[in-house]
Amino acid sequence: TGIVRQPERRIGELPLLTPEEYHQIVHDWNRTEARHPSERGVHQLIEEQVARTPEAVALVFGEQEMSYRELNRRANRLAYRLIELGVGPDVLVGIAVE
Repeated sequence: TGIVRQPERRIGELPLLTPEEYHQIVHDWNRTEARHPSERGVHQLIEEQVARTPEAVALVFGEQEMSYRELNRRANRLAYRLIELGVGPDVLVGIAVE
């Protein structure tokens, strides 16, 4: 349809999807939001996931992958270090990540 309507356009510039298909793929199929129980923190949700699938991939950065078990181990190590430094409840801690 795109080439018939706009024969002067380059092949790489022609639409491959109809507007309906584009909306379905980009908007409908990408609705991945999930409600999380407010009574549990992120750390508790991760620990529950560790119990279910410890070796499943939790994080990917380039070629590197980290399992839920390793993520939990590193998070606990960081938490204990912050406690050693005197960080407790209601103390803000700044982080910087790529």
